Amino acid sequence: MIRNTIAVIFGLFVALTIITLSVMINSYWIPYNYKGLPIEYWRSVVHTAKGEFFIALLISSGVGSLLGGIVCALIVKTAKTAYAMLIGFILLITAIISVLTIKGHPTWYIISMFFIFFPFSWLGAKIVEWLQNKKIIDSKR
Repeated sequence: MIRNTIAVIFGLFVALTIITLSVMINSYWIPYNYKGLPIEYWRSVVHTAKGEFFIALLISSGVGSLLGGIVCALIVKTAKTAYAMLIGFILLITAIISVLTIKGHPTWYIISMFFIFFPFSWLGAKIVEWLQNKKIIDSKR
């Protein structure tokens, strides 16, 4: 149980770090001279952002979910897919809360995010399972 909890925490940490750093790479989107609460700052980013910002956010969310799912699946012993998908579920809930509390997200982004978190975290677990099964098969030869 502790190992599974650690796996989920590490997977979420990896996913959120990748998503955050990917968005912060372009200083055009994220000026670094803001003051105040982060939620107020994020609100201003969402209101002023152009379409390419949300595309980058979706891409980074997919990559973050994938790598978070991989990290989680590497740590847990059983039910790799279920725990990796828990990463996707938590990330999706976080994104939904963001959309509900901060108005201004484009509709296409809101719809698209439902197709990003679960499939990519699931894919991360399947990659780990495939690699581990391949290793077992290759070691028997």
